[in-house]
Amino acid sequence: MKHTRYLIDTTLRDGEQAAGVVFTLAEKMAIARQLAEAGVTELEVGIPVMGPNEVEHIQAIIAQRLPCRLTTWGRATHQDLEAAAQTGADGFHFSLPASALHMRIWKKDAAWALAMLSELACEAKRHFTYFSVGAQDASRADPGYLVEFAQAAESVGARRLRLADTVGCLNPQSTMDLIRAIRGATDMEIEFHGHNDLGMAVGNTVAAFIAGADCASVTVNGLGERAGNAALEVTAAALRHTADMDLGINFKSFAALSDLVANASGRRLAWDKPVTGAGCFQHESGIHCRGLAEDRASYETVRAEDVGRARQSFVIGRHSGSAALAQAATELGTPLTRTLAQDLLPLVRREAERLGRGLSSEEFKHALENFLLNHNEVWS
Repeated sequence: MKHTRYLIDTTLRDGEQAAGVVFTLAEKMAIARQLAEAGVTELEVGIPVMGPNEVEHIQAIIAQRLPCRLTTWGRATHQDLEAAAQTGADGFHFSLPASALHMRIWKKDAAWALAMLSELACEAKRHFTYFSVGAQDASRADPGYLVEFAQAAESVGARRLRLADTVGCLNPQSTMDLIRAIRGATDMEIEFHGHNDLGMAVGNTVAAFIAGADCASVTVNGLGERAGNAALEVTAAALRHTADMDLGINFKSFAALSDLVANASGRRLAWDKPVTGAGCFQHESGIHCRGLAEDRASYETVRAEDVGRARQSFVIGRHSGSAALAQAATELGTPLTRTLAQDLLPLVRREAERLGRGLSSEEFKHALENFLLNHNEVWS
């Protein structure tokens, strides 16, 4: 059975679990609104068993009547499920240990997990229109047991199985092997949940979709525990540009979303963060700037305008070429001939070496004025 592919954003659940991060209610509501406006079809918005304050926050998000499914997360306990039922959310996700390591840590076994899966599924059906089940630490679980777990989840009526790479130990090939094994054993929706401990969360998530996953959970900016999760904006862009999968996300919303979550979380965006970092659209190299002036596609997969950022001028510095200097001079209202731009180039490079960085607009303007003044004196 072929399902619709989509993304589940868990910024308000797994993202807020990043050490030291706390969102206010106003921030949660704003993040949820912007995610819905961006076209994300499902949001995981919290952990109800945390207490009355968390339940109230979730209810306030639900009261916004957003055009997407809202779900909550819990452990495989009746207490967590009952707390989730108080929120009025559309769905509930509960997680069970899947690997031998996690079963040993929580003093459980496979028989307990399968029995609890069936028991909680019966209760979930009474409270929710949609419920999903998670295989925690699926990436280190026995493959045969995972197949048994998936088939058991489908038989008790779960709508979706979440396969969690809990410590980010998969690579794209092993991710594809995992998804294909489960895809061959069940018709239910398969979700991939990748962590970024080894820097492969986005690559693994893309691989999961290619291998047959129906959906994946992501967070804005990759916010999450330890090294974080797969970043919503990078995953969506990678799927569109490398796998020809368009999940209906509005890319122009990415910059505002990234900035909102960065400010709310207190986690500043890396200058060269893929897709939404300011620096990933800046260029200095002479050959690159010359190509970009002809066609942006020469050295950009994603353009600044595509994700809601303003296009920036070329950086003028040690690696600049004459074409970039000529363009920068024109933007300052002082067009240069090619010969003059070539003559200016050594001066700009020396100044960049002296400063140990690129020139600011004012510094370039000053260098240009001095150059033209000296040039006119020579030829007067």
